[in-house]
Amino acid sequence: MTKQQPVAASILALATSLAQGSGLEGTFHSQWQSRYVTEGRDNLDSNPLVTAGVDLTHRDVTAGVWQGWANGSDYRENNLFVEYAPYVERWSPYPNVTYLQFHPQGPDDVETGAGFSAPIQPWLSLSVDGTWSKQASGAFYALTVHSQRELAPGWTGKLYLTQTYDDGYASEDYNGPNHREAGVQLRWKVLPALDLHAGWQHSWAGEDVRRDGGDDLSWGQAGLTSYF
Repeated sequence: MTKQQPVAASILALATSLAQGSGLEGTFHSQWQSRYVTEGRDNLDSNPLVTAGVDLTHRDVTAGVWQGWANGSDYRENNLFVEYAPYVERWSPYPNVTYLQFHPQGPDDVETGAGFSAPIQPWLSLSVDGTWSKQASGAFYALTVHSQRELAPGWTGKLYLTQTYDDGYASEDYNGPNHREAGVQLRWKVLPALDLHAGWQHSWAGEDVRRDGGDDLSWGQAGLTSYF
């Protein structure tokens, strides 16, 4: 265990104790993924990533802490965020702000995001998301179609298809369509307050990714979510 892991465990334990008896709703989530892929790019040269986080929600406001550790390297990432997500008729808009730390090297960053999701059918929804990075002085956008079905009692299947657009966020050399991504996830409600999940994604590199030396990617993950 690294020196940072006990610190993360202490933060998670503190957040859990604060939620109990305070009227807050809490979520603990942890995941292993075979690659750390964001913006269509493999951030860790195919090394897996292990993550853990806690979110606390009061009415429409959620605050959370998230940490990720790379297997096979000394990379570590810490995120702190707060989000306001009211439910407006059938729409779910949100703004958020996240403070990011990257270790052992890499400047800290502050990102702001905004977007919304809206149902098309009971099993189908559409979301639009945008993120602006202070460090990169650029933005990144995603348009996603989501599908969700109950497959059997306690079992849920999810599918999504995303098209993204880079505007100075991931690449300084080219702005335009970044990548297309599809994913599938199977979720099992083991207990009323515990879910297990496994998933698989594939990313088709667009010109933005290929100009950075990237290519098509596939990766998977498995994890758990508990509610308190």
